[in-house]
Amino acid sequence: MNYKVSVVIRVYNEEKHIREVLESLKNQTYKNFETIILDSESTDSTIDIAKEYDVVIKKIKKSDFNYSYASNKCVEYATGDIVCFLSGHSVPLKRTYLDEINNIFQNPKVGACYGDVIALPDGSFTEKLFNGLGHLKNKLRVKSGIEFETEIHPGIFSCSNASARRHLLLKHPFAEELGKGGEDIEVAHRIIGEGFVIAFVPDLLTKHSHGSGLFKFIKEYKAWGVMWDEVQNYINKDNYESNKK
Repeated sequence: MNYKVSVVIRVYNEEKHIREVLESLKNQTYKNFETIILDSESTDSTIDIAKEYDVVIKKIKKSDFNYSYASNKCVEYATGDIVCFLSGHSVPLKRTYLDEINNIFQNPKVGACYGDVIALPDGSFTEKLFNGLGHLKNKLRVKSGIEFETEIHPGIFSCSNASARRHLLLKHPFAEELGKGGEDIEVAHRIIGEGFVIAFVPDLLTKHSHGSGLFKFIKEYKAWGVMWDEVQNYINKDNYESNKK
């Protein structure tokens, strides 16, 4: 089955890399897809660049933005069977990126999938080292090329490079209480709770980085730990409230 894939891209002032993202999509071998740009009132040339391509452009107010709200709007606007999340600086590495996503979802047990990220050429040395070594470790660990996950963990279903069945995202929208981060982990928890697996494919690669040097990267790494704790607390509280009913 050739699923229709909705590639959704949340943007705000992404003129630096958005052309590279859209060029990668334009050159995909898989053609049954649409591209939706969700813009949060960019003030640079992001939208002018996007208009050069075959994309649908939707807008939200910058003041309304959080990751969950924006992702839910993307799902709302999508018309495909599969929703593929990228950021304005997440560049699919291979021309077969969407082909591979379609192939992954041929397995009816897969509710969502995600891949690794490596740093963009202008990423920092720290990002290149951390992401490069992480990808190498994952390739060595996942010898079959695909791992079916049934438990959440930090980084699962990270929406800089992730896809899911749209009907599951409509049933389990991103929690706006987690709109500053970690909302993708919580959705993965709900998808697994439906009896599906999350497929991790290390070679489903995008180039993605923020140019964070060592000290900023350490600060971000610590923030990821705090976010993980917050997600676990949210899930535990939600489970407790459900059990009370």
